[in-house]
Amino acid sequence: MIEVDDRILVYPVDKGNLSVIKSTSNYPNIRICQLVSLESWGYEGEHCKCAESIVEISRDYESGLSDCNTVWIVDSWNKLDFIQFIEPAIRLASEKNKRIICSRKTSAAERALLFDIDIIYNENSSFEPKITFDSRVQEVRTPVVYVMSSTEFCNQFYIETALCAELRNRNYDALMISSYKESIVFGGYSIPDFMFQGRHSENEKVLALNQFIRHLEMKHQPEVIIIGVGGAAMPYGHRYSTDFGVIAYQYSESVKSDFTILSSPCMQYDIAYFEGIEKTLQGRLGVTVDIHSLSPYALDFNETSYEKRLSYLSVDDAFVQETIGRIGYKKLLNLNEQDGISMAVDRLIDKLSGNASSLVT
Repeated sequence: MIEVDDRILVYPVDKGNLSVIKSTSNYPNIRICQLVSLESWGYEGEHCKCAESIVEISRDYESGLSDCNTVWIVDSWNKLDFIQFIEPAIRLASEKNKRIICSRKTSAAERALLFDIDIIYNENSSFEPKITFDSRVQEVRTPVVYVMSSTEFCNQFYIETALCAELRNRNYDALMISSYKESIVFGGYSIPDFMFQGRHSENEKVLALNQFIRHLEMKHQPEVIIIGVGGAAMPYGHRYSTDFGVIAYQYSESVKSDFTILSSPCMQYDIAYFEGIEKTLQGRLGVTVDIHSLSPYALDFNETSYEKRLSYLSVDDAFVQETIGRIGYKKLLNLNEQDGISMAVDRLIDKLSGNASSLVT
């Protein structure tokens, strides 16, 4: 999907896609040269590390088109009217003969409006499970790493891609199966559509997901599988609904985790918080949390109360590191930067080396 000579403009940029953009820092073949946001969103002038360069976020979409050959239309946290902002941007890119990739969720009606434009849609993996009356969960023999989040905006995609890149740098054959459909751009797979549709019952989804993972294991024969577990790991209280941890439960029944990472919003927790959440996930999902991380976002309780949904404030890397240092929990690492990722992979190999000979160095 991404070609070697692509110079990519990403639009529209906000906190909903910054984790994906940051992930390119470990994938130098993905060359982002322009980041464009809306003026009213307040991101103009901020800088993001994209592979081997630092790119400033702009609000001038048309000027940005002059310095790229590919336009990547992405999902955003802020709501954006398709007719007013997305369709004109795509048409302008087409008029200027740009290659167009779209990973934004688009309806059939929206796609129909763009029938005359050549667009590469970045979609969830297509896989049709074969569920029969005697279908059973099959054993996945390859070591499995779960990357989970306690809420949204926990930098999960960056952690998934960074772990995968670090393992490959150490000459391990790592396969990434992500909850983000953008993972295909990073050489991975995304969870198939059947997990988000009503064609299958809940128990059939467990069987189907197991079939999908087993299929990829047999096809690629990797040494380790990184799985980004979609949704929140568990309910966040009773006032604000996420998905109540339903998707996480389905994952845990389809394939067992050998190593689990959980990322949470950056707050001043005490050690009892982490110990409590470990007991909860062990009881609900049967997973043992090996590493915790804090994301570059904190919960904004005032906005959450006003919006009636969880809302977040961005925090800088120094604040995340200081918070981790103050908490002082041995399982807590900063997985938003490379040193933390390297330590996590060290711990992963140490744990698996006792029962996974392919990972012994």
